[in-house]
Amino acid sequence: MSRRPTLFPALSLALLLLTTTAAAQTGAPVRLDLSLEEAVRLALTGSRAAIRARLGREEQRLTLEGAEERYDPMANLNLGWTAEKQTEETADLTIGPSLRVPTGGTFQLSFSKPLAGEGDRKATTTLTFSQPLLKGFGPELDTQPVREARLKERINLRAFRDSAAGIVDAAVSAYRGVLRERQRTVIAREALERARRQLGINRALVEAGRMASQDLVQTEADVAGKEYALIDARNALDSANSNLVNTLDLEEGARVEPRPEPPVEPERPDLEESLETAFARRTDWLTAEIGMELARMRLHSAENALLPDLNLNAQADHRSGPDPTHWSVGLNLTVQLQDDEPRRALTRARNGMRRARMEIAERRQSIRIEVRRAVYDVAVALRQIDLARQARELAERKLDVERRKLQQGLSSAFQLGRFEDDLVTAQRRELDAVARYRDSLARLDRALGTTLDRWGISVKQVGK
Repeated sequence: MSRRPTLFPALSLALLLLTTTAAAQTGAPVRLDLSLEEAVRLALTGSRAAIRARLGREEQRLTLEGAEERYDPMANLNLGWTAEKQTEETADLTIGPSLRVPTGGTFQLSFSKPLAGEGDRKATTTLTFSQPLLKGFGPELDTQPVREARLKERINLRAFRDSAAGIVDAAVSAYRGVLRERQRTVIAREALERARRQLGINRALVEAGRMASQDLVQTEADVAGKEYALIDARNALDSANSNLVNTLDLEEGARVEPRPEPPVEPERPDLEESLETAFARRTDWLTAEIGMELARMRLHSAENALLPDLNLNAQADHRSGPDPTHWSVGLNLTVQLQDDEPRRALTRARNGMRRARMEIAERRQSIRIEVRRAVYDVAVALRQIDLARQARELAERKLDVERRKLQQGLSSAFQLGRFEDDLVTAQRRELDAVARYRDSLARLDRALGTTLDRWGISVKQVGK
């Protein structure tokens, strides 16, 4: 599969934006000569869709950042003041750092210092440790929130890539829409010029007595029809330009002058390689795989929740005085006697595991079908280009022959008009065949998850 070169540097983009701004300030209509790569870059850097995607990605990073802080040391500072009737005022300062460990336990150190009040109060340092031994015990359970956040981050990153690919697809489609309508306008204008030339020839034939004057009616009707078609093509071009301006978020009234794309290069993707790429790159397949992993984790957590609470608690205090250190160790067992919620949660987790398996199977089948269809569509579209080109060449030869026959009095204006319409139809069909081929490649990229690869864009570039 061919790949586009990396898009043009930021300096060119800045010059384009400055040109747009200057033209808008002077009131002159903005005209931009853009290549397809430049249009894609504009969409990825300045469009509202791109900005919304980047804002969402920034919030996703914050979610992962919060989950990663689960085992970071925490600290709090508490300053208290108390005043009661018939007692003196007291004030205390307490500093208490804490640390969670992957086994599920928590260390907490607190230092309490009296600042005012009774003179016999001493500063105290306390270290406590609490560790579950049954429910909630072990790294596999306690690290689950962090692992879930990391797995979801992988999905979020792929989804962000898909959002960028959607922006690229929209910009490419709108740009090619302008290019296609401009080419259709050229076809309509050339058809009108041919009709007008033929009208002049037919008038000369009437004056020479080689054609009946009533035959001019057909040619004049052809000219009128071609004029109507040209106006319709120009209106479609204006609509396509407005759509591109809206997609790129340019100034209202801007006019984009697209540059012609190079001729299509035949691509014949291999089905097995395409399937391998799709299963490696598609977001929905990754989501299904991660969904299976999350279902396993939730099932394990639900099974663990059926166990009773057995906690180990240890505490050591140190304060100034003749007996400075005190410590204690204890076990605390709690058994829920009438709580059916853990059992219901386990049933839901088991059902979630079944649904995850079905999702994997369904997603595998749908991806294979979609990729197979996309590969087939590329092959069909490529064949249609060849057939459309042959039909257009034959229509040109047929029209040329019929024009000579008319000059010799062996044909009619009506027949020539039909052949002229056949040529216009063949030209449009060839144009549409090329457009369908390019669209089929875009659909294949979407099916494989390789849209950004085709355009030489990295996710890091989009995030800037």
